[in-house]
Amino acid sequence: MISSLRLLAAVVATAGLLASAPASPAKAGWDWLGNKDYVRCLQLFANGNFLIPANATPAQRAAKHEAGRRYCNRQYYGHD
Repeated sequence: MISSLRLLAAVVATAGLLASAPASPAKAGWDWLGNKDYVRCLQLFANGNFLIPANATPAQRAAKHEAGRRYCNRQYYGHD
């Protein structure tokens, strides 16, 4: 059960990382990986379950991870 939840969290985190790549042609690609603080923020929300209640459903966990990804985008790039 726990390993499947971790797998789901990893999938959500990977999808979040891929979705968070900038869309503008000048910044398209993998440039955001060079921003270590941003990547660390994403990893914290992808792996850190301290903000998620222990009895949260997978959908609730995914929503919290998405909210964390959006927070990191606002903090480091000024947009969702």
